[in-house]
Amino acid sequence: MQLSGCATELFAAMNVLNKAGCDTARGLHIMRVSAWQQDETENMNKLFNGIDPARFLACARRLFNRRAGLALALAAFALAPSLGRISADAARRDKLKTEKRAARLPGGQFDCGYDPRGAEDELSKHRLNALRLNKRVAALMTTASLSAPKVEDIGGTSIIEDDGTIILPPSKFDLNNNAVIFTPDGNGFRVAPADIAFNRNYGFRLGFFFGADGELGNYDNGYHDIDIAVRGPLFPFYGAQYDTLYIGTNGYITFGRGDTNGRASPAALATGLPRIAPLWTDLSVSEAGNIYYTRLSDRHIVTWDKVPDAVYGGKNTFQAVLYDDGRIAFVYKKIKAHSAVAGISPGNSDADAQPVDLSEPTEQTISGPFFEAFSKEKLLDVPALMRAFYSAHDDAFDFAYIWADFDYDNGLGVAHSFNVRNNIQGIGLRIFDRGSVYGSPARLATIITMGNQRSWPADPQTVTAGLFTALAIMCHELGHRWLAYVLFDAEHDIKDDLLGRDFSHWSFLADTRANSEGSFSSLMEGNAWRDNKNGSFTTIETSANFFSPLDQYLMGLRAADEVGEIKYLATDPQAKQILHDKSPLSGFSLNAIAKTANVSQIAARCGQRVPDAASAPKEFRVAFILVTEQGARASNATLEKIENYRDSLVRYFRVATDRRASLDASLNK
Repeated sequence: MQLSGCATELFAAMNVLNKAGCDTARGLHIMRVSAWQQDETENMNKLFNGIDPARFLACARRLFNRRAGLALALAAFALAPSLGRISADAARRDKLKTEKRAARLPGGQFDCGYDPRGAEDELSKHRLNALRLNKRVAALMTTASLSAPKVEDIGGTSIIEDDGTIILPPSKFDLNNNAVIFTPDGNGFRVAPADIAFNRNYGFRLGFFFGADGELGNYDNGYHDIDIAVRGPLFPFYGAQYDTLYIGTNGYITFGRGDTNGRASPAALATGLPRIAPLWTDLSVSEAGNIYYTRLSDRHIVTWDKVPDAVYGGKNTFQAVLYDDGRIAFVYKKIKAHSAVAGISPGNSDADAQPVDLSEPTEQTISGPFFEAFSKEKLLDVPALMRAFYSAHDDAFDFAYIWADFDYDNGLGVAHSFNVRNNIQGIGLRIFDRGSVYGSPARLATIITMGNQRSWPADPQTVTAGLFTALAIMCHELGHRWLAYVLFDAEHDIKDDLLGRDFSHWSFLADTRANSEGSFSSLMEGNAWRDNKNGSFTTIETSANFFSPLDQYLMGLRAADEVGEIKYLATDPQAKQILHDKSPLSGFSLNAIAKTANVSQIAARCGQRVPDAASAPKEFRVAFILVTEQGARASNATLEKIENYRDSLVRYFRVATDRRASLDASLNK
C-alpha cells in the first residue's frame, strides 16, 4: 500500500507512541502535518487497525497539552470516525463533570457578567440602534436622546420611561436562505447581497478541536487549524497574506492563531485577532452538529452544519466562502441562534467596529472592522439611557445600577457590569475614558445592569448562586471597578497565579480570606485554604463575603504595609488549568505547595497605586435607576424591592470594606 507523506508520518508517529509509551513520548518532537487528503480515509482506517484508540488518545492528550507544534498525531481525528467518536465522548464526559461540580453548589455556579469591553460594546449597540432607527448616528451621539424620555425620581430611585429610543425591539436574524458577498476595495470591503447557492459539497469533517490552552477535545469553545498553503495560494486579507485558517466552533475564522471566545462582541471583533465571523455566538459540537472544510478550484468553504446554540439549543447551518482573490461570502441556510454577531475585522484595530445592515448594506466601501448584531430578545441602549438620566441629574455619581421591570437580553452572567473609565494607576487596569458617551464627562466609573427585577429574590440576603447571596453579587460587580487584574514579578518571570476566571477574578487557588479564621473568602472569588499539614489543603469558607486586605489595597482603602503576605497554591499544571476559572467552593481538597506573593511584587509589575491610600476617595455616590416600557408605570412593590436592595447595599458595603469606605445612594445633594 502506497501512502502519502503525511500518512507515512502519522503511521510512524503512532508507532512511536505505542512503543515508547506516554512518559517517553511526552518529550518526542513530531513535525506538524501540513496537509492530508480526503481520499486517504481508507488508508487511515487500515493504519488504525489493531491500535487501541483509547491509548492513542491518552498519549496524544499528554503530548498536545500546551504544545503548539505537535498537531500531527491528531490529524487522524479528521479522517478516522472511531477516534472522532472517542474524542466527542471525552468532551461529553468533561462537560458532565463540570455540570456535576456546578450541581454541588447551593444555587449553581456563580456566573459573573463582567465585560472588560462592555463600554465599547454598549456604544456599538447604541450606534447600531441609530442605524436601525434610520437616524443619523451623529445626531444621536450629540443629544441626550431623539425625543425626551420621561425622568422622575421617586424616593431614592430614578425612573426613566422609554420613548422608543432606549428599549430596542428584538432584531431577529433576517438572512436565512440568503448570501452576502464582501469584495476587497482598497483598505476595506464593499458589501452587497449575492446570489450564491449553499454548497452541499462539504468536504471532510473536522474531527478534533483545541481549547484556549492548547488542550485537545474542546468541542464547545475550540478551534481547528487548516494549512491552506499546500492547497492553493495564500489568502489575502486587509493587505496581509495568510497560510492557515483557524476555524472556531463558535462561528468564525481567525488568522495568526486560534480563538475560543464564545462571547460575541463587536469590541472583541475590532480589537482581537483578524477575523471573519459569519455567525459569532456560543455554539457547540459536543452533542450534535459538525464542522467541515473543503477546497474547490478557486475557493475554500467552511461549513457549520446543524451546529446548536450551546445555551438555547437552536441549530445553525451556514458557510464561509473564501475566494483566492480575497472575496468573502457568508451563505446562510438556517439560523436559530438566540443572539449573534456577524462581521469582518483586520484585528488589533484602534477604531470601533462600525454597524452595518447586511440585508441592505451601504454602497460605500467600509474600512476597518464592521458588524451587525442579532437578538431574539429586547435590548437596552445603555448610553441613551444614561444620557437621559444625566439630563435630570448632575455628573456626581461613581456607580449606576440599572434595573428593569421587563425581560431583555442582559448578556451573559447573573448581572452585567462594565467600566466606562479608569484613571487609577497600579491596579492592572488600563487608563481609558468613555464616560462622555454615557453622559458623564468627569466621574462615572462603572455601570451594573441588573436585568429584570423579578429575576432577583425578594430578600437580598438570599443565597443566589454558589456561595454568593444576591447582595454579594451586587457588591462583586461593583468591585470590578478596581478588581481583580494584577500580575506580579517573581522568579525572574511575570506571574498570573493570583488571577482566575477571565483574568478579572482571583484564582480558585488563591487564599483570599476576608477574615482571620477563614470563614469568608473575598467577594472577588478565590478561596480560604486550610493547610492540613500533610501536603494537602482544604477550602473552609462558608460564603464569599467582604473584601480581603489585598482587595482593599487595590481599592485605595488600605496602605501597602497593611496587606501582609498574599498566599496561593501551586499544583500540577493540569489541575491548575481545570481549577483556574472555578467559583469558590467549600470543602474542596487537593495536594499542593503553598506559595506567597506581596504588594511589592505587584507594584514591580503594575506600578505603585496612584492615588495611594492616603489620598484615594473613600466615599462613593451610587445611583439606582429603573427603566420602564413606554406607557408603563412602576408598581409600589417594585419600588419597595429596589429600595430594599439599595439600602441593604449601602449598609453591606460599609461592613464589607471594614468600615474604610461608604456608599451614598441619594440622588440629590
